[in-house]
Amino acid sequence: MKKVYYAIISLILVLVLTGCTSNGNNVTSDHGTLTLSINPEIAINYNQDGEVLGVVGINTDGKSIVANYQDYIGKDVNTVVNELIVDINEAGYFLEDIDGNKRNIVIKIEPNSVLPSETFTSDLNTSISNTLSSLDLTSKTILVDDDDYDRRYDKEDAPSRYITLAKAEEIAKSQAGVSDVVFDEKEFDFDDNVAVYELTFRSSEEVFDYDIDALSGKVLKAQRVPLANSGDDTDYGPDNDGVTDYHLSDYGFESDGVTDYGNTDYGLNSDGYTDYDDTDYGPNNDGVTDYDDTDYGPNSDGVTDYDDTDYGPNNDGVTDHTPAPAPTPAPAPAPSTSNNSDYDNNSDYGNSNYNDSGYSDYDD
Repeated sequence: MKKVYYAIISLILVLVLTGCTSNGNNVTSDHGTLTLSINPEIAINYNQDGEVLGVVGINTDGKSIVANYQDYIGKDVNTVVNELIVDINEAGYFLEDIDGNKRNIVIKIEPNSVLPSETFTSDLNTSISNTLSSLDLTSKTILVDDDDYDRRYDKEDAPSRYITLAKAEEIAKSQAGVSDVVFDEKEFDFDDNVAVYELTFRSSEEVFDYDIDALSGKVLKAQRVPLANSGDDTDYGPDNDGVTDYHLSDYGFESDGVTDYGNTDYGLNSDGYTDYDDTDYGPNNDGVTDYDDTDYGPNSDGVTDYDDTDYGPNNDGVTDHTPAPAPTPAPAPAPSTSNNSDYDNNSDYGNSNYNDSGYSDYDD
């Protein structure tokens, strides 16, 4: 008879969890269901007074715990939750860390569940914290209530049981033990028919890769690597702390992480201050330009030999002023020996024969 009773209670609990009640997508108003997820997953059904009606193991580990847990009918739901946590600890499920931290506990108040009192969730959280403290466990408790379900997946006959992305992020950060992070990838996917949030996020020192069960809120995968090994670290600055100092371009004199924009001094003193007046590259090179020294002659003594223009064969610093020989003048033309130009005798200008034209008879 007792086995039949438990079977009936378990069937009622399963119907509540799947939302298949007479009220469509609303769980019966005088009942509620709480799901405890560590690695074992256990569902606890209770009435409006907070008295437990049934306990069901959801996964294999949960069924193993429930099989050894008796006499829970009619107990206060807070009591049952904490007794189960003790049993789960004794079974060794808290021994294995996740991502270097103790396994966190996720408590889900299933959609549309009745709350026995206004302080039900806060009282539950306090009692769990006291139990964890007594067991010397550093695990944290994440509470999922009616506001943490993604209503986009509501159906006509049942409310959504998928947690929101924001709640999945909270669960991942809590398990990783970080708060100030940036999420680079956020995906909702089905992995082997399991609804999963795939999250990639980073802190100032590490990169994290997490998978969160969208139904239970349980951490399915948790990995972390140092930021320097992730390919995202481009920090080669003085701190080398995994965060690129984009404003640090100081490779100068002091190399103190602040660029000395006014330091262009690569001169004689190299004291961090440019000697704008020092253009002295002369023989003294004493930091003061010898503006009057243009002496590049044989002495190169810093005094220009203005009178030395000797570029001759001796190049001895003394100009060879000896003039070159004068050129030989060209011979003059010989004088004329005759006064007869033959212009008067042979020019034929004196006898023009103007009067003898052969045509005019004026003189006849």
